[in-house]
Amino acid sequence: ITLLNRQSGEIFIEAAYGLSSTQREKGKYRLGEGITGKVVQTGKPMVIPNISAEPTFLNKTGARTDLSKKDISFICVPVKLGNETIGTLSVDRLFAEDISLDEDVRLLSIISSMIARAVKLRQEIEEERQRLLEENSRLQQVLKDRFKPANIIGNSHAMQEVFDLIAHVSK
Repeated sequence: ITLLNRQSGEIFIEAAYGLSSTQREKGKYRLGEGITGKVVQTGKPMVIPNISAEPTFLNKTGARTDLSKKDISFICVPVKLGNETIGTLSVDRLFAEDISLDEDVRLLSIISSMIARAVKLRQEIEEERQRLLEENSRLQQVLKDRFKPANIIGNSHAMQEVFDLIAHVSK
């Protein structure tokens, strides 16, 4: 599963089965780059029946170096929220001349719509968390301003000595 970072425009691997953390780190794409970048850019699924015959297949992760590329098919479908493509879901499949990959595309498209809903919920939670952090920071600043020694009520001689001590210590 890859997701598009809307701020940077970078597409990165969010979750992957069978990839090491190093391989996942290598799997970064720009819009239009490789199969993954094209699927995010166009919002349309792509099927590569035989990756050895496809020059735009980049294998950035290096995960397929131990396999014979002539034996691998690659299916990549968009993950969409409404009309916006937010990432991709892709799989490798053993290549065979007599197998239609249309059913796989259909199944992956259904799964990608479920992923889109989960991503949307996660985005909403993150946005709410960010809003709460900003509110917390704002409230801390208000409290900090409100409870300065100069705002403490009292003008007795003892309170004036306390204010002087606070002012002296804070310098």
